[in-house]
Amino acid sequence: MLKWFREHIKLTVVLAVAVALLIVTVVSFVHHGSSSGAGRAAESGAVKLQEPVEKAGNGLASIFGFLKYRSLMKENEELQEQVAELQKQLRQQSLSSQDLEELRSLSGILNYEPQEETYEYLTADVVAMDGSLWFNIFTINRGSEDGLAKNDVVINGDGLVGKIYETGADWAKVISIIDQNNNISFHVTRDMNLLGILSGDGTGNLTGYLLDSNASVVEGDQLVTSGMELYPAGIAIGTVREVVWDADALVYMVTVEPSVYFKNLQKVTVLLPSGR
Repeated sequence: MLKWFREHIKLTVVLAVAVALLIVTVVSFVHHGSSSGAGRAAESGAVKLQEPVEKAGNGLASIFGFLKYRSLMKENEELQEQVAELQKQLRQQSLSSQDLEELRSLSGILNYEPQEETYEYLTADVVAMDGSLWFNIFTINRGSEDGLAKNDVVINGDGLVGKIYETGADWAKVISIIDQNNNISFHVTRDMNLLGILSGDGTGNLTGYLLDSNASVVEGDQLVTSGMELYPAGIAIGTVREVVWDADALVYMVTVEPSVYFKNLQKVTVLLPSGR
């Protein structure tokens, strides 16, 4: 018997502690509420024996909590990839055949050569920003080693984010559409004949104008990229919040609230032209 205990010393200790804890618990229950020496000793012994058990339980809880956190992070990554894929499908389906025909006609007038490109989608984390209140310029944790290059388009599940303007081996800087140095041509989804230009206004919104002086743009109109420059056609830009007639320039000026929330960007997706 002694030989068995020596060979199973860990199990023996665990069993001994369990038995002792059981005895103390029973004694404590019998003397519960008693001010006698036996009652106080029983309760004190129970607490001391329970402490290491509770610590072990807390340790296990911490481990399981960490594993659950890792699992949630993995699920979040998978959801981000699904959102990017849905965004791709939505962008590809957002323009009807009539809209595409109008784009081709307008492209011919403006000397624009449409690019029939397909893209691969690369998800990245936002790791730093330029220190301003808005995410005008920020850094992501993907770079040239991942295939990124200057002017690659950046989106998220809500719409157009901006473009890459500088890359390192494992990082890249993104200039967002709300920056004043970033210009975008747009169409109004309600009437794809309407064309205009937008840029950031420095306050987290976009401002611009419509090329047609007879344009019937109204508050609440949804804007998408026209596809006539860097950004592919059909990506959501934002919603018109104000329309003002500029009598000097003879154009309608618009203020636009971006589809993307530029105060708390955490993940983005970069469009990589296939075959690069």
